[in-house]
Formats: sequence, C-alpha cells, structure tokens
Amino acid sequence: MPEDGSVKFLEAVGSRVQDTLDACTKCGKCVEACPMVGPAGLDAGNAREIVGGMLDLLSGGPGTPDAERFAEVCTNSGKCIPACDYGVNPRFMVNMARVAAKERLGDEVVRHGAKKFFNNMNRSTRMISRLLLSPEVHARLNPPLLRDGDYPADPPDIVFYAGCNVIKTPHIALLILDVLDALGVTYEVMGGASTCCGIQHFKQGDAKIAGRIGFSTIERLGRPRAARVISWCPSCQIQIGEVALPAYEKSHGTMPFDLNPITEFFDENLDALRPLFVNPVPKRVALQERSALPGINAAVKNVLSAIPDLEVVELDVPIVSTQASHLGVVPEYKADLREMEFKAAAAAGVTTFASIFHGCHRELIKFQSQVSFETLNFMELIGESMGIHIPDLYKRLQVMGDIDAIITDTADLIDIHRLDLETLRDVIAKDILDSVPTLGGISR
Repeated sequence: MPEDGSVKFLEAVGSRVQDTLDACTKCGKCVEACPMVGPAGLDAGNAREIVGGMLDLLSGGPGTPDAERFAEVCTNSGKCIPACDYGVNPRFMVNMARVAAKERLGDEVVRHGAKKFFNNMNRSTRMISRLLLSPEVHARLNPPLLRDGDYPADPPDIVFYAGCNVIKTPHIALLILDVLDALGVTYEVMGGASTCCGIQHFKQGDAKIAGRIGFSTIERLGRPRAARVISWCPSCQIQIGEVALPAYEKSHGTMPFDLNPITEFFDENLDALRPLFVNPVPKRVALQERSALPGINAAVKNVLSAIPDLEVVELDVPIVSTQASHLGVVPEYKADLREMEFKAAAAAGVTTFASIFHGCHRELIKFQSQVSFETLNFMELIGESMGIHIPDLYKRLQVMGDIDAIITDTADLIDIHRLDLETLRDVIAKDILDSVPTLGGISR
C-alpha cells in the first residue's frame, strides 16, 4: 500500500472529526447512555464536561482526565449512537478522542506500542491455529492472498471476511463455510494478518498505520469483485464499516462493496436455511449477547428460533461491549458481569449458554467445569440441527490444562508446521491456559 493511503485516510477522518466538532452540542447524552461510566469510576452528572473534554482533545487541546478516562474505557458498546439527536456518531468521536489522547505520547511511543500489540496478537493466532489444524484445513480458512486479476472471472456471491483470529477457534469458521456450502453460496475466504482491519493499531492510537492497513484491506477484499463482503468479527465490522470504508469512499469517491455481518446474512436467507434444520435440538439456550451491533443479536435469535425444539431464553442482564476482551479495561466489572450472566442462566434452567463471537467463546469455555450448563458457540447449534459436527479443538486443549500434555497430544502438527517449542509454550500459557478465577455463588 503506498504511503498516500495513510495520508488519504487521515485527511478523510480529519474532515469527519471537523464535522463532529461542528455538529456536537455537548449535550452529554452519549455519556449518560454509556454503560461503562459507572464501572470506570466516572460521574454521569459530569456528562457535559466529559464531552467538552473530548471535543477539546479532538481540537488539539489537552482535554480533561475524565475525558481521557472515558475514551480509554470505551468498549464500542454502541449505546451512545441512538442517544445522539444531532447526527453525530459518538462511537467514532470517542475512538478519535482516544487516538488524540495517545498521540501526545509521541509518534515513536505510539508506533512501538501499536506494533507490539499487533505482533502479540499475530503471534498467538499463527501458533494456536497451526497447533489445531493440518496445513490443508488451515489453508481453507486462511488461503493465500491472490493478486488483483488472479481471481476467477465470475465474481462469487460473497467474500467471507473471517477477520484475524477466529482461526484460533476454527470449528466456528468451518461450520460457517459448511453452512454456506449447504446454501449453495459461492464465496472467497479472506482473513488473517494480510487482511487486518487495522483495529489493533487504531486502539493503540496509531491512526496513520491503521488507515494504511484499512485501505489496503478494502482493496484486497474488493479483488474478487463480489458486491457484498460478509464479516464474522464485530471489531472488523465496526473498524472497516464505520471508520475505514467511509474514509475510503470520501477519498476515492466509491464504495467498493457492502459490508454486513454473517449472522444477518443467515437471517436474510432463513427461508433457505429452515429446510436444512433436519434434526431437532431440544435445548433451552441463552445467548451471551453483546451490544456493539444489536442487529447481530436479533439475527442469531431469529435463526436459532427456527431450529426445531430449540427454545431461546432471554436473560435479564446488562448487554454491553463488543467482545469479552474489550471489557478487560474494567476487569472487576467484567468478572461481575460474567457472574451475573451465569447466575441468571442457572436460575433460568438453561441447558446451554452460547457465545456469539469467537473472543467471547474462548473466555466462556474456560468456566465449563464450574457451571451446570454446556458452553458452546451458537454455530454449533446450527451445525447440530443440520447434522454437521466439527469438534471444538481449542476447548479440547484447554480442558487438558497442562502445557506438556498439549504438546504431546499435538506433536504431529507441531512437527508438520515446524513450530518453535519455546515460543509455543509461552503462547499456550498466555492464550489457552491463563488462570481462571473461581466463580462464587453459582447454582449448579
């Protein structure tokens, strides 16, 4: 990607920031609507002052400590968006305020931090996915990126944009591909670091590199010439759909494709899916919902409700964040919310507590031994009804609970992929076997 990709991105988002500065009235409703205010130790009564501090950051000023804290703890919940009556996207405003706050650390510090953040994610994804998959299956989920013009002459129905790290829980992505095959949908798969959305750099304040990555990914996603790109990852949907694509359109005068979540695509095609649900699934299912993209929650519930004998149970718990990992900025609240979810699920007598997203799934299944219901991803329920079973290999290794046992069990794949054992041990310890706190007061 040429250097001017980042320049064009910065110019486009800069123009959008100015539009935000012109439109925002400092009413404070976005702060009042944010579920992170209390957990972050902020006072909603200071909502107008917090917004004023963010606008000062966006204008190049020092902002305020409360404004910086508010930007720091943003989990992209999206609850701020409908709260605004003045055409501002507060989620974009807060993200850009965070970028502005981090920029004061200096280019070198920001660049180094963003690079380290991205490299840690990429290392973990690369090692874990190869620990789980043969080269042939790995290539199905992360095929080599072709050059422009090398894709088939006939465009596919969709590009399935898997994102960077769903491949650490490959059964989810493989189930999606099997469902697309059963629907007769033609597709190209794109994912991995070569089509990163830029969120890793953007969250660390490196808007320049995030923009370059985002523009490059948009051009790569457009190479198969499909009219629609269907995303899996909610972070990718937000970063590309709300940040990079609008900037790309402003810079290039064109929107190369529509971007939509896979769950909403399944919901659109529910009439074709229903006949494929041949096996009853007699389960009471509660979902671990997230608020960033509420249309996804509705779509998942609608699709699951079409499965014979499956009952979707609503839980009276807060619905927040994009994925579980985003809540790491307020760890005590994250733990409290998890306990609330599990207690509500147990009280409702559910048989199944299902994650929606891959990041949530990796954390959810760590607590399987401490709860009375099964923990799985909603795609496994769809697969069960369609007669498709793909084992959760990540969960299998996690249950082993021992680095040496995992290495012994996966020795063939370690050898085939020529994985460095020292690096692999570190990744297993940090990604798969990090400590799990004991839940308190959960009814079993």
